[in-house]
Amino acid sequence: MEPTNGMIAKPLTHELAEMVQNLPPSLIEIVDWFENQDHSVWIVGGAIRNALLKIPIIEYDLATTMVPEGMKEYPDTIPTGEKFGTITFRSQGDFYEITTLRTEKGYGDGRRPDEVEWGLSLSVDLSRRDLSMNSMALDVKKGVYYDPYGGYEDLQRKRICAVGEPKSRLSEDALRILRTYRFMDQGVAGVWKPERALANALRSTRSMLSKIAPERIWSEFKRILVGKNASCILQQMADDGVLRQIFEFDWMLDDYRISSLDRLDGNDVLDRLVVLFRDAPLETCEEVCRTLKLSNKEKKTLSFRHSCLGHVPELLDSSLRIHQFVLGDWALQHLKIETLFAPLNQNRYSKDEIERRISRNRTLMRNKSSKPLATGEWIMAQTNMHQGPKLGALKNWLHREQIARNLTDLEQIGTLLCTLSWHEEEFAHWPKLQFP
Repeated sequence: MEPTNGMIAKPLTHELAEMVQNLPPSLIEIVDWFENQDHSVWIVGGAIRNALLKIPIIEYDLATTMVPEGMKEYPDTIPTGEKFGTITFRSQGDFYEITTLRTEKGYGDGRRPDEVEWGLSLSVDLSRRDLSMNSMALDVKKGVYYDPYGGYEDLQRKRICAVGEPKSRLSEDALRILRTYRFMDQGVAGVWKPERALANALRSTRSMLSKIAPERIWSEFKRILVGKNASCILQQMADDGVLRQIFEFDWMLDDYRISSLDRLDGNDVLDRLVVLFRDAPLETCEEVCRTLKLSNKEKKTLSFRHSCLGHVPELLDSSLRIHQFVLGDWALQHLKIETLFAPLNQNRYSKDEIERRISRNRTLMRNKSSKPLATGEWIMAQTNMHQGPKLGALKNWLHREQIARNLTDLEQIGTLLCTLSWHEEEFAHWPKLQFP
């Protein structure tokens, strides 16, 4: 059976012809190998979509008539998803995921097909994909492409359409809900709206997101967070109840936290997440970490940054030095985030006041060495103090003053020590090197 039976082969558009002309030699080598094995192979999905949109192609995925066992005959392969027909080919240092044409039956858990069978029809294979813009296939050797669901036309009209009946398509794998929102963000091309039936299906199927593994949700949600039009997309997700479904937290119409994301510098996903939950209690942030299965490092970073929000150092060199030391590379970004919410500070700090701190932060001279100059042994020798909590408190106090005053040697520390009231027994209230 010819795998393209019943399909219309279309001549390559100018954009697709240019893509083929500039294919990596490593990919051409793989295409030639399949041809020599008398098997068909097509470029599918995102590469075609990106080429037609004239945006950079991130990766090339391929579909083939060859079954996984046959693909493993290629000299360098990795069985990344052999159970589902996917083998990764390595060629000249590049990696390509290649998947056998297949049919799928039943999606009882809303996450994965109940049964996968190798197929012989490209048309059937494309019919199981999510959106029309992702359901095109290109034959490099024949110089044609196949577009059975009107993906090219939808791209030209800037619309998001499902393949087949939207609710059924989303129900097969609920992660497609988040993928659809991600594809609404077309970068400099703006925000594309889903057609009506798909928009309704996004709302009606949102409860199925509870069946999706947290790692998959976080992987997709990160890409939404760093999108050029993240604020618009996330607000739509909030209005559709999708954010509430994921996080069990409510956002407002025209939510100021969501709208702030478009004015946030950089693409740090944890910055964006902490802004999104700016006014939430710490317990909510901890629940977000559990919901998304963040790594321990990510949890620690998110919780610390959340604790800093709403706090601004005094406009003193000493306070700014401590702020810089404790927050490290994030100190300047923290102040920039505070400017976004300055109008909500109830006159505590204006945007101009915070920007003066930013300006001072950039010019402040600091000692490059941040390690404590006064060791425990040195302090005991100077004070006859014994090891214990009080010694630790004094060491922390001296380190704080070292950073705040930009001290550079032990002689300066010794002079300072003579001025501190370290003789008193009550030490719990002594200054600490911390922010806030």
